[in-house]
Amino acid sequence: MKKNIGAVNALYPTAVVLVGSELEGVINYINIAHVGVIDMRTISISMGKSHHSNKAIKLNMTLSINFPSEDMVVEADYIGLVSGSRVDKSKVFESFYGELKGAPMIKNAPVCMECKVINILDMPNHDVFLVQPLNTYCEEKVLLNGKIDLAAVKPLLFDMHQRKYWKLGEGFANCWSVGNSYKK
Repeated sequence: MKKNIGAVNALYPTAVVLVGSELEGVINYINIAHVGVIDMRTISISMGKSHHSNKAIKLNMTLSINFPSEDMVVEADYIGLVSGSRVDKSKVFESFYGELKGAPMIKNAPVCMECKVINILDMPNHDVFLVQPLNTYCEEKVLLNGKIDLAAVKPLLFDMHQRKYWKLGEGFANCWSVGNSYKK
């Protein structure tokens, strides 16, 4: 028998990303785990309206999405604990730029995407930024046959319910293939 635990969002854990922005020449990063795939070209990033980064993103209509690895957990958590309105977080990571202004990326993050904002959904407590990546930058060591290998990235996963970071397990079955063995 299953127990009803109420209206709980059970989709955690989710990947942690570090969203980069720039306001008045100052680089800022924030730890965000409310990220979703809308389609193959569109990503949603939901950020509380009180975040300092929102102003920069709305002004520039650009941002970066940086995937921290397990060894970046201290820095990744720190930038989520402090506000860019009170603390200069520009020195936490070494940054670089691609083609977009206002979208700084983290040099030691295994995967970084520079994105343009295509729409902003105004929710009661959050701004939901719909973005499209224009360029994705990867360390060569996380590529396998030209594709991102999650095992090599070692991404951080965030669990809101237990307030913990998790590590990725291993792949165990091939999508669009394993189901062929189903016997009716």
